[in-house]
Amino acid sequence: MNETRILGADGYAHPLEQRSPLADVDIGDARARIGPFSVPAAIARLRLKEWQHYCLLSPTHLVTLAIVDVKFLKIAWVQVVDLVTGARFEHHRQRVVADTHLARSLWDERSWFETRGFRLAFHSNLRDGGHGIEIDIARAGDLPAVRAAWRCHHDLTQIEPLVVSMPVSADRCAYTHKVPLPCDGSLEIDGVAHAWDPTDCVAILDIHKAHYPRHTFWRWATFAGRDSRGRAVGFNLTKNVVRDDENHNENAVWVDGRISRLGPAVFDMDIDRKLAPWRLRTTDDRVSLTFSPVGARTEDTDVPGIARSRFQQLYGRFSGQLQADDGPVEIDGLWGLCEDHDSIW
Repeated sequence: MNETRILGADGYAHPLEQRSPLADVDIGDARARIGPFSVPAAIARLRLKEWQHYCLLSPTHLVTLAIVDVKFLKIAWVQVVDLVTGARFEHHRQRVVADTHLARSLWDERSWFETRGFRLAFHSNLRDGGHGIEIDIARAGDLPAVRAAWRCHHDLTQIEPLVVSMPVSADRCAYTHKVPLPCDGSLEIDGVAHAWDPTDCVAILDIHKAHYPRHTFWRWATFAGRDSRGRAVGFNLTKNVVRDDENHNENAVWVDGRISRLGPAVFDMDIDRKLAPWRLRTTDDRVSLTFSPVGARTEDTDVPGIARSRFQQLYGRFSGQLQADDGPVEIDGLWGLCEDHDSIW
């Protein structure tokens, strides 16, 4: 357990980077500046955006699910894509008030979003070696019922998480904990069960807390699977509002659990042609990838006078080459996600 703190003695969040989980994610206790004023944590917390997002991949299914709390709105979704048939469906909930909680610590704490006919719960339990996911969603019209229980296995001696706090303004930071993990369990769709085995199933965790500026954007890419040599690989690449992404970013490749850091990201894509290929690279020439979208989920939000958001999450295949610290990594058709998001919130 790592006792490093995000908060400094001045009460503000500060940058950090490490490859072990924080014992306490204290960014919610940070002060912040609003205009010329320094405000206490109780007020700054109203600007804190939090989520836990998982992308789960098996030979037959891709599942994305999230609990999001932006304070004036609570959001949850479960998207299921059949990689064999191409069929896709999504259960989505968006509420001003909802039975929602997001864990502060990852050592032994639960997160949930629950409303009538919809329950999504995570158990962050690194004390016991992993994370649990539960879904219990009733059939709704043409949308099938979904029940699932997964265990994401995290041996901290074998798999390094990427844990960073990055400056998004002069006195605010964004915290994230990202890691690809083997997982097992069961996904049941309208009573038909699909077993998941950790030898070929993986979960990508994206846990996030940030005092974002009012105008926020990001482009994000992630995937996990096996490279051409059979090694377990994972990937994360983001271009966002971080002021100095040469020194502070969340760009990394995992090879058999070990992290190699990457330089600032460059995304080349056509936002008006949603399913056109994306080109991904980094300024240190360690990434040369093509992402070929197959489908997408979109979520546009407009709360007059308060917020607006344009969001698209595309799923598809990645191919190309990465440069890890110990040599090249060839990627051939691994499934994953890209996101394009722009908001005023």
